[in-house]
Amino acid sequence: MKKQLQKMKYSFPTSLIQYCYILFLGVLIPFFSFSQTEFTTWGNITGIRIDNQLMEFKSSLVLVDKNADERITRKEGQQINFRRIDDKKVFSYVMDSIHWKKTLYTDNDGSTVVDIDFTSRNDTLINGAYFKIELPAAFDMDTKFNISNPSTIYLKDINNPFKGADFKSPTTAIKVMSATRELNVTLEKMADVSIRAGDSINPNIEINFRLAGGQITSDSIYNNKFTINASGEIDRSPIELTLFPDQQGEKFDGIGGNFRLQNPNMDPQVIDYSLKNLRVTWSRIEMPWHLWQPELSKNPIEEANKGNLHPKVKAAMEMAKRLDKMGIPVILAAWFPPDWAIIGERSRGENLDGTRGNVLDQSKKSAIYKSITDYIKYLKDEYGVETVMFSFNESDLGIDVRQTAEEHNLLIKELGRYFKSQGIDTKFLLGDTADANGWEFTTIASLDPETRPYIGGVSFHSWRGWTDENLIKWSDIAKRVELPLFVGEGSIDAGAWRYPQIFEESTYALDEIDVYLKILNIAQPLTILQWQLTADYSPMSGGGIFGNDTEELYPTQRFYNLEQLGSTPKGVYAIPIICSEDLVTSAAFLSSNKNKIAIHLVNKGATRNATITGIPKRINELKIYITNKEKSFESYKTVPVRNGIVSIELERASFISLMSK
Repeated sequence: MKKQLQKMKYSFPTSLIQYCYILFLGVLIPFFSFSQTEFTTWGNITGIRIDNQLMEFKSSLVLVDKNADERITRKEGQQINFRRIDDKKVFSYVMDSIHWKKTLYTDNDGSTVVDIDFTSRNDTLINGAYFKIELPAAFDMDTKFNISNPSTIYLKDINNPFKGADFKSPTTAIKVMSATRELNVTLEKMADVSIRAGDSINPNIEINFRLAGGQITSDSIYNNKFTINASGEIDRSPIELTLFPDQQGEKFDGIGGNFRLQNPNMDPQVIDYSLKNLRVTWSRIEMPWHLWQPELSKNPIEEANKGNLHPKVKAAMEMAKRLDKMGIPVILAAWFPPDWAIIGERSRGENLDGTRGNVLDQSKKSAIYKSITDYIKYLKDEYGVETVMFSFNESDLGIDVRQTAEEHNLLIKELGRYFKSQGIDTKFLLGDTADANGWEFTTIASLDPETRPYIGGVSFHSWRGWTDENLIKWSDIAKRVELPLFVGEGSIDAGAWRYPQIFEESTYALDEIDVYLKILNIAQPLTILQWQLTADYSPMSGGGIFGNDTEELYPTQRFYNLEQLGSTPKGVYAIPIICSEDLVTSAAFLSSNKNKIAIHLVNKGATRNATITGIPKRINELKIYITNKEKSFESYKTVPVRNGIVSIELERASFISLMSK
């Protein structure tokens, strides 16, 4: 870009009008601009980044069946596969007998190309298969459309309704223009385009491009290629952030990690690297309960003393010992119960009634409590590990023990009493729910005075549901029981193990750390335990992980995000921070004596300047760290703090941290 500007230096027009016109083009038309397509983990486009500014819009693939029911590509809504082929991102979807393949790439002109194939394995009848684009609020009622046929229409003039849309026409190109944004879509083959819009207050414009419809012959391939260009005003306006250092919130210990062992060949190298290079403050490991006591008639401790300890149980206990020796508290979580402890056959996936997992056989309650207690005792006696807390993993969802809120409360109360009678100090992790929207699962236990003494902490997993409202609920629950909140499993897409190459995409890394900062700011957990610091969902790659045998083990952008967040000084507490820009997510931490601070920021917009006020007087300089697609937890600058104010530049699409030395 610098060379291009040097070449243009002596060719500017002398006319002021011409000069201003070129400036206008420079804002709206990204001819010399860097562009990057942003997309979700399941392949829906979220916008195109132009000169670091994200020009938002949403794309999806839509199947409307013969009954007019819609299926749309969404998070965990269909079978999916993802792979990279050179510079192309290839997503494959299965919706029953319907197969889609979508290829995303940037062409030589810097345009986003979406190449879509649609086919059915059987002869079928559908209303239509579509590539849909949803426009943001920047496209209002004054939005103008240039369509190859007819030439020009205005949104406010569209009044020609037909099945499910306000306008329909065959086209090979469409240009959508608002006061500040422009979107151009060119089709390789002519196709029907239909436009839907809401009311004058919420236009909510949808553009649907038809790929196929009617009678679909088996194995026939329907294809079209869409070339998309976006442009608009680049918002580089400065932002303001304000700290409130006198409003001390909850303690933040730093990052934690899950160490559920599943791959004996790949796990060790990732665990070794993580424990060597990350400051891990909490851990969560598996209790392989079904392997600890597979038969009710056999005493598991006696069997272990005979040398019959299952290798996976031994490995899990040795993992616990290693973490405990490093001073990392150990939380124990059980997934699979023994067959004797459940009602009916073991569940495989979703049950016929839509539930998952198995309920515990209450007629064997005494044996269940003893079996779990024996495991914790053996771990303490033979490996020296004091288990801090215990839970059934995601029992609200049934992964894999399924409980109601009443059963969850009863287990904590009764097993807690049994622990105490056996001299065990292990507490319970209240909730440990599959998602942030599962807080109701904890209500009964959090209000039961007989249960409260046996609760050691509150936990949810961050796969879904991290709305402001849900996060506030979790904060309230933790305050109600006066115990710390944990994010027992931290990440953003529970189905990504099926398409693990997505973990190396910069967009995934930025979205993940963005969610973490939102959780830290609103819910204020003691720690976020990354899922996982093993080869499963790994923040590492190479060395055979995810099938990547071509390179040695190396950290990805996600790992450097964890390292940066984990470098937050010890002994700090959350403090409020507010920001004037929605595209910047923030979280801040301060020590009680106000001499140690960490301010974490995710900038999802363009590069811009920021001013931060409210920094305590004892802090006179801050070190800046940054992680993005090009930089890996780099410390590149120390900035002075004057009168509680610091000014910095926020790089685009980056995780930025300011920390006291």
